[in-house]
Amino acid sequence: LILAVAQQLVAEKGMVGLSMQSIADLTDYSKGTIYQHYGCKEDVVAKLVIRCGQQLIAMIDLAIKYGTSARHKVLLVSAAYFINSQRQPEVAPLLSKLKSPEIKVKLSQKLQQEFSQNEDDILKRILTLFSEDTGFDASKIMDAAFGWWTMQWGLQDIMANGWDMSGLGYAKPEQFFFRSLHMYLDGLGIADDASCHDWEEITQQAQKIFQTN
Repeated sequence: LILAVAQQLVAEKGMVGLSMQSIADLTDYSKGTIYQHYGCKEDVVAKLVIRCGQQLIAMIDLAIKYGTSARHKVLLVSAAYFINSQRQPEVAPLLSKLKSPEIKVKLSQKLQQEFSQNEDDILKRILTLFSEDTGFDASKIMDAAFGWWTMQWGLQDIMANGWDMSGLGYAKPEQFFFRSLHMYLDGLGIADDASCHDWEEITQQAQKIFQTN
């Protein structure tokens, strides 16, 4: 309930509208009870982000499991990021805030460890993504994973912060990301897959996988 109310407050008013008192006002809990679970509002934010990350990890696992080729798996995982952000638009922008030193220093040790574990678990899966069915050596796996990661988070930043790219000719950033990703995978030498060149179709496949498993 605490997390549900916190997510509602962030959606309506942003971080500025989130406080232990505002959470208490919308629940049957006293501030004292809330403090028994979370040391500060930043801990509440961290838990929201951690929970969102855990859902993303589950989606990545399904994408890797059901992908039919190395390229297909990469595209499904990319769709997982996009779909997860769409499902929780109020939580996605909180990730960058959570990484800022002024907020990170306020987090409990337990939640810092959970947050770090989430990031480690995601990275391990991305490394797996570029090691299976590619024939890459260890160095190229690291380089490929990092390159994809920076592209993916660039798109996430654009989408999460609602940047208007239409004036620059990028009215649909996800479509440009998709085409750029194919160019990146071509450059890496990952085998082409004719079934992977329609972003809408890939997104629909991913949604079906995530909804039925």
